[in-house]
Formats: sequence, structure tokens, C-alpha cells
Amino acid sequence: MSSEIIYTIALSILQGLNDIQKKSILEFYGSATKVFEEHLKQKDGFTELNFFQKNILWAQWPLQEAEKEFNFLIKHQIKCISVVDPTYPNRLVHCKDAPLLLYVKGSDQFNLPQLISIVGTRQATVQVNKVIHELIEGLSHLNIGVISGMALGVDGIAHQTALKNKLTTWGVLAHGLDNIYPNQHRRLAIEMIQQGGLITECRKGTIPLPYFFPKRNRIVAGMSDLTIVIETEIKGGSMITANLAFGYDREVFAVPGKIHDPKSKGCLHLIKHNKASIYHDPIHLLENMNWPAPSQISMQKQLSLVLDPTLQSILLLIEMQGPIHRDELANHLKINASMLASHLLSLEMQGCIHLLAGNLYCKL
Repeated sequence: MSSEIIYTIALSILQGLNDIQKKSILEFYGSATKVFEEHLKQKDGFTELNFFQKNILWAQWPLQEAEKEFNFLIKHQIKCISVVDPTYPNRLVHCKDAPLLLYVKGSDQFNLPQLISIVGTRQATVQVNKVIHELIEGLSHLNIGVISGMALGVDGIAHQTALKNKLTTWGVLAHGLDNIYPNQHRRLAIEMIQQGGLITECRKGTIPLPYFFPKRNRIVAGMSDLTIVIETEIKGGSMITANLAFGYDREVFAVPGKIHDPKSKGCLHLIKHNKASIYHDPIHLLENMNWPAPSQISMQKQLSLVLDPTLQSILLLIEMQGPIHRDELANHLKINASMLASHLLSLEMQGCIHLLAGNLYCKL
């Protein structure tokens, strides 16, 4: 098994062929070991092979480099999964430009009944928090996985919300697994390894150069049944992911937003050009995807069953008048400051409200 991994890594970094050609060779022979065995023969009799096969069989295989990578994987308990491995993501394998191999830290149980990717701007607004919380809570009754790119903003919120709802979540990286970018997400990455994992096609030492992010996005799009774009400008990584998903014949949904908001331009463009359906709410999404719906008890009714009357009163006031200052809440409800602070913290931890700058609270 270890030799097969080493040969697969060596094949992936072999010079002279692109990723699609290498993948075709691997699928033709069924294993990297068989490809390498043919390479060792290096004698007459290859006249019937095409140019690409000759190239790969007669090339200089970088085995020492591959062995170093393999030792790194063993040391850090990282899996190397090739496109012919049965654990390779079954949605991604059908994409023509799928990676030859994936490095995975954490779970490799990718073939869940439903997988969604959530993408968007790094400069997320409060509205993004509300949409993502509502979306993931509305789908949490399913055995669903959430995929995104570990970036700041929408990506990070999607991963964090999935963790909070006990859903599996994977982050697809544009660099090697010897580092985490952005650095602010190091703790998030550790939590995700326990409840999902990190995925990359990049070897150790690969730094997050701009070139690798669009490549990374094809994995995000290809692994998912649908991609949901929440906020994005007309150009950027989220638009690349959405267009890739559309090209893979996957479902794409976009949150329309405000027509004059630059962060809505990309979503509106996708909707205008019939590349995305309008995202309205989780029930609408479930109906469009023909996925099972939750019970008819609404989120609010479920919430009211677990909140005591004081918390319900605070939440109702924030919903009606928010964003509202903490002092105004205290005056309206006749609650002392320390008690109110405790109640507000409780509501924040349950994902009911969000604290804005200036001690203002709004409902999620």
C-alpha cells in the first residue's frame, strides 16, 4: 500500500504531462504501481502506445521527492486518495478536470447523501450571518455535509455554523497541509478536523499563491450537489466557483441582495444569466432539490420551547426594534445591567442574536 501511495505521488508531480493526461493514464492502468511497472520495462514493444503513454512510461520518476512527501503524510496522519480509490469523492470523480489525488486531514467519508458548498465575499455583512444560520439550521435534519474554502468572511461563517449544528464540514485549501491560511482560522481548522476535515491537492511546502485559488475552487464546486453564493462582487473566487458548478451541471443558487449593493452584483449577474436560481429560504431550496423537508414546526416555535420567558422577551424586542443598544434593552425590560448581559450572552451562544459595534444587538 505504501508503495502505491509513493508511486501515485510521484506520478502526480511527474513532468511532461498535465493533470488530465496523468489521470487518464492512471485510470487506464488502474494503479500507479502498474504504471511504474510498465515504466521499468523500458524496452521495445511500446510502438502501439500513444505519445502521452510513452512520455509517462519513459520519464524520470521523482521517487525520492515522493518518499519525502509520503513520510510527511505518515507523520501527520494525512490520507492520500487517488482518483481510482473507492473513497475518492464520488461527485468529483465525474468532473473531467478532477485532481489526480487529494491530501486529506480528517474524515474521508465524502459520499454523504447530500453535499452543499457555500461561497461568498470575504467582507461579509451581518445579513450573511443571518442567511447562513437560517440555511444550515434549515438543512440540519439531513445527513448533509458543508464544503467551502476556509477563507475569511462567508467561508469561515459557513464552516463555523456547520460545526455548531453538528454537521460535517470540509475546507478545501489552496496550499499544502503544513500550514493554515489565513492564520486566523487555525483554531477553526483544528475543530474541523474533528468534525470533517481539510482537503488539498497541494503538497507540503506549497504556499497560497493566487494561481492556486481558482484551481482549489473546482474541487469545492465538483464535490457538491449544489453551490450557494451569498454575497459576491462581479469578479472573484466565488464567481469562479459558481461558474464551475454550472459547467459541471450542478445546481447553483444565489441570494439576490440589494440591487445597488456591490456585494450583490455577482449574485444578480448569475441570476440574470440563468446560471443560478434565486435562493429564498431553506424550504424553497429543499423543494427545488427534492430533498426531505423537516417537520412543519417552524424554527421560531422550536426556539420558543427552549427559551425561558425572559429570554423570549429580549429576543422579541431585538427582533422588533433591532439593531438596539444594550441600554435601551435594559430600560424597556427593566432588567439590571449584569443580568441583561448574562441573558444576552446566552442568546448569542445559541445563535439567536448578533452583537454589532457600539453595543448594538440584532437578530440573526
